[in-house]
Amino acid sequence: MRRTVLMASWSVLVVAASAWAQMPGSVSGEGPDFMSRAGRRSGAAAMNPIRALLLNRVDEVRWDETPLGDVVEWLAAQSTEHGQVSVVVRWRALNIESLDRDAPVTLTMRGVTVKDVLDEVLDQLSDLDPLTYVGKDNVLKISTKSDFDRKLYNRVYDISDILVKVKSFTGSPQIDLQQQQQSSGGGGSSGQAQVQSIFSGQGGGGEDDDDEDGDEEDKERAEEVITFIQAVIEPLSWDENGGLGSMAVLNKQLSVRNTLSVHEQLGGPFDFDE
Repeated sequence: MRRTVLMASWSVLVVAASAWAQMPGSVSGEGPDFMSRAGRRSGAAAMNPIRALLLNRVDEVRWDETPLGDVVEWLAAQSTEHGQVSVVVRWRALNIESLDRDAPVTLTMRGVTVKDVLDEVLDQLSDLDPLTYVGKDNVLKISTKSDFDRKLYNRVYDISDILVKVKSFTGSPQIDLQQQQQSSGGGGSSGQAQVQSIFSGQGGGGEDDDDEDGDEEDKERAEEVITFIQAVIEPLSWDENGGLGSMAVLNKQLSVRNTLSVHEQLGGPFDFDE
């Protein structure tokens, strides 16, 4: 029975964690509009310059062994009514991957967005260390994933909805069948079954037990949340598995210190300061 309850709790936890990761209001300290290659697009009414640039439509690109430096200039030259974007390439990080401004790009695409073009270019050039981008305000930065992951960021997530538990009332109403039979045979004046009230405080005491065990259950569920995250989101990045990332729960708040890509998988687009 205990195993069945635990399995049911784990199923609820998985569903709740998935829903929580998609809730825009589940993260404290959210900042200005931000977008990255892996991040999701928020539904903000006012579109910032980077978002407008990436969603801008392109009639056609036709590049044949075009230097990467020229592609970056093309990207920076794309304008929208929401403002100009500055494109910064971390060439030193790209040089480690044997990429420079002369790296050739061959690509033909029609009727796509700037984001489609940029993703295809970066996929084409990526080798051992994937190329990616992050953007804040009006600055779009291009580098390798490991370059962006060198810095750890702190973020706090509200997981109170995940830790909520359904109380088990053991003091359920009880019916005295023998008394009911006697009453129906004329032995009683009311002719009604004797029912114990759930508020009588007799024969159960379940709520008191729940109160006593509540803190321990919260702790166990918090540990399940941490174990679940460490198992499915970049497992090698956590200190338990030899990485640098860490997590802790205090007052139903999950404090996470890890890379930008981990935070994006946990809570979506992430605002950060250099």
